[in-house]
Amino acid sequence: MTPPRIFIAATRQDEGKTTTSLGLLTCLERKFAHVGFMKPVGQRYVEVGNGATVDKDVWLFIKQFGFTDEPQLMSPVTVPSSFTRNYIDHRDARPLEEAVVNAFTTVARGKEFMLLEGTGHAGVGSVFDLSNARVAELLESPAILVTSGGIGKPVDGILLNCALFKAHGVRVAGVIINKVVPDKIKEITRYVSSALAWHGLAVLGVLPYVPLLSQPTLNEVRMEVGGRFISGSELASRLYADVAVISHFSTELAPRLREKTLLVAAGDQSDVLIACAGEEKEMAVLRERVSGILLVEGIEPKHHVVRMLQHAGVPVILTDMAAYDATRSVADLVAKIQPDNPEKVAAIRAVFDEHVEVERIVEAAHGAGSAH
Repeated sequence: MTPPRIFIAATRQDEGKTTTSLGLLTCLERKFAHVGFMKPVGQRYVEVGNGATVDKDVWLFIKQFGFTDEPQLMSPVTVPSSFTRNYIDHRDARPLEEAVVNAFTTVARGKEFMLLEGTGHAGVGSVFDLSNARVAELLESPAILVTSGGIGKPVDGILLNCALFKAHGVRVAGVIINKVVPDKIKEITRYVSSALAWHGLAVLGVLPYVPLLSQPTLNEVRMEVGGRFISGSELASRLYADVAVISHFSTELAPRLREKTLLVAAGDQSDVLIACAGEEKEMAVLRERVSGILLVEGIEPKHHVVRMLQHAGVPVILTDMAAYDATRSVADLVAKIQPDNPEKVAAIRAVFDEHVEVERIVEAAHGAGSAH
């Protein structure tokens, strides 16, 4: 296992591990001609044909960076719904460990650097003997922990995760703190760095909260509500930042909406739909502020209204979900980086260039992975 490598884990779910991996890859590709990527264990996956499954992040990075390694080698273990029960019934860690190590050996061949993404905190996967800490141990890789902004809670989470990595003999090379309110960056950097220094841990980056990165796409809405586009599917990658439920139409609606609003309505609310699709000057603000429309209850608009929406290029998703359930789902939706998010990728690249010490991460990767 010759190329230097870093294993990216987090203190808990949705801390920005995938964003960190993407940001680091954009930086590493400017330093090295041949960079490899793996997510050894994946719990959210897509089918890529012939019954094969690949982790969603791997599929994202293949599309984003043009990796040519076999997708199944970049994602050697995926976890379908029955996986854990079957493993507990027939416990045998050796085939899983061999799959991970053999895949790494193949993907790492000819690479100058390998980035490895975990699947949550240090203990995720322990139930089938393949925790993040164990995977990092198998691949002899130092780890970096990603956590969200704050002081006490992040430090507590970091030290808790470090304990399991240490139990597996894995060195934690440092920490990246994500989603920090911009005017708190100096303060949090100072105090978290001081607290972690007591334990020999370095802060390698402090990333500001970027609202754009928390905005889901309309396609994520479609997947979340099990819907389909009846208009404007070419704008599926459009982002939204707010949700507004429309019970009735009013000319006073537009001034109350924020930029990038997703409207939730019923298909028989023709006045709202026509206002969004029309060309009336007084509705210009409404059209500017609406990112898309989610129609609920399975009520499809009349044919002539659908044609108007299609002609105007308004993205409209139709779902059978009830209004309350659909609204709650999209309001709580956690955005994930998608391959069709050029705005987000550009924002991540800019943030990492300014706020992450990539040289120190590369140096850490050249050191031994062992904590002993």
